[in-house]
Formats: sequence, structure tokens, C-alpha cells
Amino acid sequence: MTIWAASALVTLGLLALCYWGAGIILYPPKMSRMEVFPEQFGVRYEKVSFKTRDGLTLKGWFMAAPDGGGRTILMCHGWGDNKGDLLKITYFLNHASGFNLFYFDNRSHGESERDMTTMGYLELIDFEAAMNYLREHKPQCLKKLGVFGLSMGAAVACMAMPDYPQIKAAVLESPFTDYTRVVRQWSWNHYHLPYFPFVMLTLFMLRLRVGQPKVDGYSPIAFVPRISPRPLLVIGGAKDRLMLEKDVTALYAAAGDPKQLWIIPGAEHAKCHEAAGLEYETRVAGFFKKHL
Repeated sequence: MTIWAASALVTLGLLALCYWGAGIILYPPKMSRMEVFPEQFGVRYEKVSFKTRDGLTLKGWFMAAPDGGGRTILMCHGWGDNKGDLLKITYFLNHASGFNLFYFDNRSHGESERDMTTMGYLELIDFEAAMNYLREHKPQCLKKLGVFGLSMGAAVACMAMPDYPQIKAAVLESPFTDYTRVVRQWSWNHYHLPYFPFVMLTLFMLRLRVGQPKVDGYSPIAFVPRISPRPLLVIGGAKDRLMLEKDVTALYAAAGDPKQLWIIPGAEHAKCHEAAGLEYETRVAGFFKKHL
């Protein structure tokens, strides 16, 4: 084999690897199964479905407040998770704290229709569809509306808020700060792949496969300054190996006032409620009660 043939094989192998890497972002290999439902917690709810502007049907749950109150929280789950995963750590906001809760599955997650997922670009379309559903079917909920986001859901909520002044306050748990940075960190955590050339070429392949040259430009740190003067509670885990404490702190620093930061000792990614327990429930519920 000539050196040119060997080089060509190495190049093709590298491109194939990065094409596969882009596919992990678009089609998460470890999707949570729908195993958690409101009936398991004795919570009354309404099944809902609605269309996105690109034609997908998304599925959700609307849980009315037990006391009939008007304060509502739009709930946004993480990458590879679903509304049930988020329900099991947040149903206290309905059951014990008296909020209406509106959960929905992003495209390709849970019970919603299949499509690629992009951790921002397409998920903002899903967020728009959820807001349109509230506007058309639950308009009273827009008067005192907040948003809770976890991981990818926190990033999407952060990026969406500047376009939705109806949202009065947000809790963002474990948001990523920068798109390239979170892909880089995930790749290193799972495969010990360096940014150059692997992550750089993976993001190039991602842009080609989605057909959107700015798909990896959807970074919350560019959007968060535009949320002020609406209040934010930013939560991170001190042992989070994906959304590192320094990154969560950087997003907080970029936000305008009023804002709060809570880094929970011992908490890993998406495990803040598990680590902080009752204090988590008290702080999150108290924040929304104060600002909605």
C-alpha cells in the first residue's frame, strides 16, 4: 500500500468516525424509556398533544394546581430524557406547592414523534409549539408563567426566554453554557477524544447533516444577558462532570440582575434534587412563589 493510499484510508476513517459522532448528537443512543407517569404519584393530569410548525406531533401532560391557582410552570427535560424523568423530581411543585405544571416531550423523546435532535436549534421550535399550545388552550396560564429547565431543557429555556416576555422567571438546572464546549466535554468524558481533529470535524458533520450552518452556534451564554430584568435561579452540581461548575458559574455571571446561583455540594449531573432533598424543594418552590 502506498503512503497516499494509507493516508486516504486514515482520512476516510476519521471522517466516518466524525459522521458517527454527529449521529450521537442527532440520535442519542441511550434514550430513557417512558416508565414514569403521573398516576404513580397520585397526580391528576390531562394528556395533551400539539403540532410544531415543521409538522411534528409532540405529547405532553398538563397538571392543574390542586387549589385551582393560576401560577404555571413550563417544564423542559434533558437530552435523552423525557417528561416522566423530569416529573419524578419536580412533581412536588404541583402536589405540595400548588403550581400548574405543563410537561412535554421534545421531538424524538418520550412519546413525541421521531426526528433528529439538535440540543437547541430544533428544540426552540418545540418550545415555540408548547407556548402556542398554552396561548390557544390555556391562555390564563400566561398571566403567571415560569419555566423550569434541566440540562438541555435549561439551555433551551434560556435561549427561548428573550422571545417570550410572558415568562416571568426561570429555574435553570445544569445548563450548558456553550455548544462546542459541552460537545467537547461529553466527547472527552465518554471517549477521551480531543477537540482537534475529532470534535471539530464532528461539529462540521453536524452542520452538514442538519443543513443548518449555525446549528452549533446555539449557545445559552449569548442569550442569557437578554433575560434581565426577569429573575433567574441557576443551579449546578459541584460534581457535575458534564456541565462543569465553572461553566454554570460563567453562565450565571453573564446574566443580568436579579439572579441567584446555587452550586450544590456532592451533586452530579441532573442529580441536584437527589443531593439536596428537601432544601431543593423549598428553594425551587420558594423562588417561583416569590416571582410568579
